[in-house]
Amino acid sequence: MPLLLKKEENNNTILVWEISEPLEKLISLTSNTDCSHLKSDKKKKEFLTSRILLNYFNKDLKISYSENGSPNLSNHQCISISHSGDLVCIIISDKKIGIDIEQISDKSLQLKEKFINLHHTKLNKEKSTLIWCIKEAVYKFHKIGNVDFIKDISVPEFILKENGEMDISFKNNTLKSYYFKVGNSYLAYVCK
Repeated sequence: MPLLLKKEENNNTILVWEISEPLEKLISLTSNTDCSHLKSDKKKKEFLTSRILLNYFNKDLKISYSENGSPNLSNHQCISISHSGDLVCIIISDKKIGIDIEQISDKSLQLKEKFINLHHTKLNKEKSTLIWCIKEAVYKFHKIGNVDFIKDISVPEFILKENGEMDISFKNNTLKSYYFKVGNSYLAYVCK
């Protein structure tokens, strides 16, 4: 499937792809991209698709990885990458950024003790998925691990919408979080 979404907002570029192609097709769409270091076809597809999305932004850019595994761009802009189910997304910005995409499911309700703060009540699978998505975006924003999803990140109580924004607390700093639905998934990103 071609590009599902390209969105420019808040001085960021967001691109989303829905993988429906066989691996061979994705390989043909990426020239000289080696994915042999990855074991599963799913991981190879996600890896290749993130490069296809980057090519939609700028064909001359390359992704490298820091020692802690966070992606970097060859032109020193910031990039964050996420995938869930068949969706892969990237965000590119001149400022530090983090993105996550999560399929709405009961899984987040089953794991809520690991990341939901006590002030959140009346949870359903959509709201808990969005909270998880925002906290994952914060984790990627931070880039260096060592984040306690309950103690370090606080998402305020909110009324669930199709899209929105909110201030969240991360280690005594305030970050701006933006979110919107993409099909049966939430995409969230954070920035200062």
